[in-house]
Amino acid sequence: MKIRTYLRGIIIILLGVILLANNFQILPWGVWYELFRLWPVLLIAIGIDLIFRKSSLSFLQILSPLLVIAAIGSAIYLSQADRAYGITGQAFRFEQPLLPELEQVDIEIAFGAGTLRLQGGSPYLFEGDFTTPSWLRPRMRYKVVDGRGSLELTEEGERGRFRFSQLGKKHSWNLKLNNEIPVTLKIQTGASSNYLDISSLEVTYLELETGASNNEIKFGSRSSIRTRIEAGVSRIKLFIPRSMGVRIEADTALTSNNLNKLELVKQGDVYTSSDYSTAETRLDLELEVGVSSVTVELYQE
Repeated sequence: MKIRTYLRGIIIILLGVILLANNFQILPWGVWYELFRLWPVLLIAIGIDLIFRKSSLSFLQILSPLLVIAAIGSAIYLSQADRAYGITGQAFRFEQPLLPELEQVDIEIAFGAGTLRLQGGSPYLFEGDFTTPSWLRPRMRYKVVDGRGSLELTEEGERGRFRFSQLGKKHSWNLKLNNEIPVTLKIQTGASSNYLDISSLEVTYLELETGASNNEIKFGSRSSIRTRIEAGVSRIKLFIPRSMGVRIEADTALTSNNLNKLELVKQGDVYTSSDYSTAETRLDLELEVGVSSVTVELYQE
């Protein structure tokens, strides 16, 4: 067997090892962002293969898979760059009081790479503790018009070279919301770990757009909720109350899921619970994901 064949096998094994390391949190999901940034290496590798394939220097074709392997190694290194470059963190805290005239609130969150946690239980409308790399700062904008609030959480600062690889303690947001105010949530993240416990909140709409990420979302039955999740290379685990009526529209590009093992009626790409039309509260979920793992767990409240 040719050496090039061995090397191609090694590339596939390496990609599998990275996914396994992601699942066990040995490597951050940001490694896939770094791989996406290095995609031009693939064009270079293909060019080398074409140039030397039928020449007297055909043995140089071995450079093509070696280059891809080097790119994978570089992506792993860059995803750990915060350790290599001694990045320091800084802490912030924001609080937004709950005003009596507020009837509902729309919340938009734009988060880069790191760990995002969101839950209920705040006496305020919103409170958050932020730990960020030294070049980033969280920013909050808030206004109320005719009883409807608008809260926006973003980050600003230098878009440094290693910004998207800062997963872990150096970049984390811990957010709490008030349980009594109806909420719509729109969340956009990069390569991140997202833990969203909205089971005690009155969320009516949730939209999550994320890249290479690890996601856990716990729903509650306080109100019916429409949810849309768009993700790249990711792991998604959903906790859904048994008392909720469920309708899930899942894109067929899912790598793996356990939807067929649940007590749901399947019609095409749509999975529906038998009590969907009669349930007091319902979850309408739309999944558009790439190479991902999706697990749904039903729980008793």
